[in-house]
Amino acid sequence: MEKTPIRSKFVKRLVRINDQLCFAALGRHELGLTLSALADTRPNDYTTAVFPNNPHAPRLYRKLKDVPAFAAESEQIEFQMGIVASVEHALAYVEEIEEFRARLRPSPGDVIAMKGAEDQLYAKMTDWAGAAPAVGPYRTLGYLRLLRNHYAHVNDEPTQAFSSYLANHSHQLQRFWTNGVTDLGGIVFRTFPDESLTPRSAFAVMNLLRVVIEVIDREFVATLDLNDVVDSVMEDVFERVDANDRFAEPLTRKVRAAIQYGYGEKLTSASVRPRVNAYLQSRTA
Repeated sequence: MEKTPIRSKFVKRLVRINDQLCFAALGRHELGLTLSALADTRPNDYTTAVFPNNPHAPRLYRKLKDVPAFAAESEQIEFQMGIVASVEHALAYVEEIEEFRARLRPSPGDVIAMKGAEDQLYAKMTDWAGAAPAVGPYRTLGYLRLLRNHYAHVNDEPTQAFSSYLANHSHQLQRFWTNGVTDLGGIVFRTFPDESLTPRSAFAVMNLLRVVIEVIDREFVATLDLNDVVDSVMEDVFERVDANDRFAEPLTRKVRAAIQYGYGEKLTSASVRPRVNAYLQSRTA
């Protein structure tokens, strides 16, 4: 298996946020050209005078000479909140795969509880896989979780916990991701929290989050058993389809399609049909 449907769901959410930030950056660039020209020619006029038909001009009510600085601050908040929301999605992904595996294939590692979501998942993955995975993606998730806190709590400087994390892990993270494959967009982990965001750096964070989820998901799906997945998908499909499709042939077809779409695994009818038959018999027993 190549992936989980949980990965697909959250990567789509990250793409949606990234697209919205792209659209906002496009509009901000074009509007910025107009505002800069107006600030040069009408610096002391208020927004209400310059934009009399704009219903939001009275709420802003700034002199045009002050608007470029205001717009720059707005851009920073916009990028920061996009990163905050994206990290929330990544952490929700972590919660979902932990809950999913506990239901699908219970194990002693399910009860592991640690303060950092990334540390907890790393410990569980080590137990599930029987060996420790590469720590880089999990450390990156911890870094981005602390960066989210930094923005959400409006901290002027990194907290002691974030400063310690930067001191202990930023060099290793820089080396791990300087791999000739992942575009860091100029991110320097050690100094990034102190820097203003740019469209390039904000998009780079979004891309990094996506890559982290995809890497972790590949490692996670390797800890699953295909038979467990087939049984789980089969039960879900059975509950969703109409009564007319609750027979061996249509169920087999739908189960195969769901597994190929959700898990990237192409199964033959011959391998799925016996399990569908057994499942249907168990429901009528």
